Amino acid sequence: MPVEFRILQILVELDLSECSELGCLPNSIVDLSQLKTFQLQGCKKLENLLVEFGKLQSLVELDLFECSKLGCLPNSIVNLSQLKTFRLEGCQKLESFLVEFKKFQSLVELNLSSCSKLGCLPNSIVDL
Repeated sequence: MPVEFRILQILVELDLSECSELGCLPNSIVDLSQLKTFQLQGCKKLENLLVEFGKLQSLVELDLFECSKLGCLPNSIVNLSQLKTFRLEGCQKLESFLVEFKKFQSLVELNLSSCSKLGCLPNSIVDL
């Protein structure tokens, strides 16, 4: 049974940590316009985020720790301008991080440790 997150529009924190069978997020997750904290750590089967993930513009914390099958991030992630904490450590399949860092004006913590396939970071990282 698919989850309809539209009815939970005032939700500010969502913790799906250790959902070991979670392979993808439901499309309705982007309707959580008030979401500030999104925990997905240990979702080892999660392969990608929704293309429209950037609609979660109120996000302050995004935790993708040990999402070991996560291969790429959607371009819309740059719309998360309120993001302060972005944890990606242990995302072993993450190959690129093509983000305009200057759009992350609020970013305080970025953790990319143990992202063994990550080749290089964009030059815009100096804009942080």
